[in-house]
Amino acid sequence: MWENVQQFLTMATAGSLLWLAIIFFLALLGEMGLPGTCPILESLLIFTGFQIALGAYIVAAIPFLVIACVGRLCGSTSTYWLSSSLGNSAIDKFGGRIRITRERLDWVARKLRSFTLPTIITVRFVPGFTVISTVACGVTRIPYKKLIAAVAIQVLAWEAIFLGLGALGGKVSGSFSPQIQPILLAIWIAVIITVALTLGYFGFRRARNTQ
Repeated sequence: MWENVQQFLTMATAGSLLWLAIIFFLALLGEMGLPGTCPILESLLIFTGFQIALGAYIVAAIPFLVIACVGRLCGSTSTYWLSSSLGNSAIDKFGGRIRITRERLDWVARKLRSFTLPTIITVRFVPGFTVISTVACGVTRIPYKKLIAAVAIQVLAWEAIFLGLGALGGKVSGSFSPQIQPILLAIWIAVIITVALTLGYFGFRRARNTQ
């Protein structure tokens, strides 16, 4: 079973055109508000770091990393221009379907008052506000170049964090028998994702309470 999981993850990150297309659309739709895509992409990043730490060639992971990044940039771009074109009326009408309420949008807009790159990047790291920050930038007409630069920096940092966590797990598992490494990988992914979701939940609640 565990070997099958490892083989599946290997196929997903090995660079076949079908899987790269799936990863691209997962990243794009996640950046546009589709829930549930982040844990999938984060699991693949952890797996990639795990494999690199065990001796896999990092070159083989480059297509996956690039496509995931490009997908999120395209998703942010689409969300920005839709928000910029449709404006506040569309947010009031359709925002609730992707959990973008007027209160959350106003909170993000206040945080982005200075419109500096560090501010936008920081807000994007607040769980639950990644998409809202892009919508707020579109509605308030923040220059697109500034937004896309912030998105690129945040996405690269996000990928580096989960690659590093995966590599840490791979280093630790290197002292164990290769036969149980797939089990350790599955456990490590489950632990990291659970911790990330838990921290995200409490971080989101804290941010919401400060609105």
